[in-house]
Amino acid sequence: MPTERHQSPDAETVARVVRESQRDGAVVTCLAACEVEYDGRSGGYLGPGDRLVVCKPDGTLLVHRPSGHKPVNWMPSGATIKVEVDDDYDEDGESESPLLYARRSNPNEYLRVYLHEPYQLTRFDADDPVEYQERGTEAEMHEYIERNPEDALGSGIRIVEHERETKYGFVDFFARDDEGRPVVVEVKRRQATLNNFDQLKRYVGLYRESNPDVRGMLVAPSASDRVKRALRDDGMEFVRLAEFDVETREASEKTLSDFL
Repeated sequence: MPTERHQSPDAETVARVVRESQRDGAVVTCLAACEVEYDGRSGGYLGPGDRLVVCKPDGTLLVHRPSGHKPVNWMPSGATIKVEVDDDYDEDGESESPLLYARRSNPNEYLRVYLHEPYQLTRFDADDPVEYQERGTEAEMHEYIERNPEDALGSGIRIVEHERETKYGFVDFFARDDEGRPVVVEVKRRQATLNNFDQLKRYVGLYRESNPDVRGMLVAPSASDRVKRALRDDGMEFVRLAEFDVETREASEKTLSDFL
């Protein structure tokens, strides 16, 4: 649970919470109306809007818009995060908008977040020592194909060699079908691309020099219609491994309303 939460915090509270959290290794989140400036290897400006700002104890600063999984602005780990409070006061005797900024010296760059209206500020003393273990890696796909060649690639397919070396690199699988024809198999963890098609085409071309009946298979969780058409036009095949598909559409991602 959050160890500290403030509704509509003033500038001094924002400065204190960020300072203490950086010192103590805590995460800070702030829902705020803000604008953002970046200076460094390039320059950038993001006008006023409602956003989620995250400060991590390793110096990472993230600014998220209401949609999309990627931050619209960010500073990677290793930055120094601070808050500046203007000495001027408004007509109610309160400090003006706090300036949250992150700076790195190598390369020299700044990310400035002007918190015009902080709606909610939270400090969270997170404890997360567990190492992430990815499932559905390309190595697991290889293992699955090697154990279940007919289920994965089609009836009558027999694996001859795993990772066969060629002058263009390593073919993931060299196999034969039930008619004895060579089958060149290239496996991709993510959605198949035209670059993957070109790679498979080079491999298959090596074997077609001596045997025009060589089959080529591009294996992946998914592929665009353009990639499938390119494969068909070149006499090769796309094989979908649906069990390794990962949903990545932004339509399913959280928005600011989920946090509120």
